[in-house]
Amino acid sequence: MVSIYKPWIIILKHSVFALLFVMQITCLECFSQKRNQMSNRGDRISSLPDELLCQILSNLPTKNAVTTSILSTRWTSIWLSTPVLDIDIDAFDDATTLVSFASRFLEFSKDSCLHKFKLSVERDDVDMCTIMPWIQDAVNRRIQHLEVDCRFSFHFEAVYLTLYLSETLVSLRLHFVTLHRYEFVSLPNLKVMHLEENIYYCLETLENFISSCPVLEDLTVVRIVDIITEKILRVCSRSLNSLKLVLDSSNGWFIDDIDEWKVIIDAPRLAYLSLKDDQSASFVISNLGSSAKADIKVSFNVNDIWDLPVTFERSNVGKLLTGLSSIRDLTISGTTLKIICPYLKHEPMPQFCNMVRLNARFYDCDLEMLPYVLESCPNLKSLVLGLLSSAETEQQSRLSSVPPCFLSSLEFVEIRSRLCRKRYVMKVARYFAKNSVMLKKFVYVGRASIQEEDLLALLWRSSICEIEVRGLRR
Repeated sequence: MVSIYKPWIIILKHSVFALLFVMQITCLECFSQKRNQMSNRGDRISSLPDELLCQILSNLPTKNAVTTSILSTRWTSIWLSTPVLDIDIDAFDDATTLVSFASRFLEFSKDSCLHKFKLSVERDDVDMCTIMPWIQDAVNRRIQHLEVDCRFSFHFEAVYLTLYLSETLVSLRLHFVTLHRYEFVSLPNLKVMHLEENIYYCLETLENFISSCPVLEDLTVVRIVDIITEKILRVCSRSLNSLKLVLDSSNGWFIDDIDEWKVIIDAPRLAYLSLKDDQSASFVISNLGSSAKADIKVSFNVNDIWDLPVTFERSNVGKLLTGLSSIRDLTISGTTLKIICPYLKHEPMPQFCNMVRLNARFYDCDLEMLPYVLESCPNLKSLVLGLLSSAETEQQSRLSSVPPCFLSSLEFVEIRSRLCRKRYVMKVARYFAKNSVMLKKFVYVGRASIQEEDLLALLWRSSICEIEVRGLRR
């Protein structure tokens, strides 16, 4: 039997190999045809109008756009016509190459508008006198977006008056820049301004910047180098929509004579306010809208939140709370609440009648103040409560009073805890379970020591409340 079928097996085997060989040849021919078709189409991009090619290249960093010049003679000078110049000085081996590169770009089409100019400097061996005229040229070419980042030095000084009088600037970001004072500043189209770790010879410079931008919508101020005698930061704007102030000492600023700092904010159209400040002692906020959202992490210039000095001005806490009392959404840090809680033992908390969302972090030793905070939010619908563990001696925290929102509006509660003791977490959960009539969902996010069964075992006053337990993400 084997001798009869063996030839057929061999023939069949060779037939299979032949078929595979034919299939491979066919695939190679198809690939070759497609490659030729792609090659014939290769210049279709190059045949696009210059304006469109420039628009494509403007979405790339300048150093990447330059590399397209080797594609063909068609592409040799296209990058020079892009309306975007992005220079990272540290990418150049020497100053001669840098100057040659930038000069060639700026001279090639000096009559055209420049959409964006970004300049990054992370070394101090660059002659800024060479670079500053480039900024002047960019402003003269009706630039819309300007970014200057001198990370390792304050060598760049914005001395040209044209920068303060630009009619076309839409966004401005300055980092480690020295700003001079001018009596007249006009930036009629500036909408976004980010000022990070700059030197101001007087705060009037910053105030003039802000007040001279009639359509400013987004303002960020990160740390002010302390060479200023008058320590009052004023932000007054009728157009501002978003304000972020970061006035902390993480980089060593504000070391001496810092107790005089004061922040004054008057921005009636503000929709978002973020304060991260461990230097200012006083905050006066006026005219916040009823739909505003705030993220607050301030320490009122207190060095030790666990031991408030006798000279601490409690009235500063009241000023901040009053300024925020009209907002709709509040996130407040454990540091800030730790200072507020002693205040609440002496003074009533203003009513937050518009508040519907609250994200607050409480230390376990201050839990007895939780009802006082919630009583000031009669229309609260959503509460995210972070529980923090303290090193203070354990004490009984009574949660007895029932805030009005428990009976009328509170629908969602989330408790987040990483290290807080289980009995404190369960005490808080029991407080909400016993008193919340309208609660629709209760979420616990934290350690595995608390299970869903522990929460389900509580007597929930709301018959429609859904219980959920999740672990904390690392």
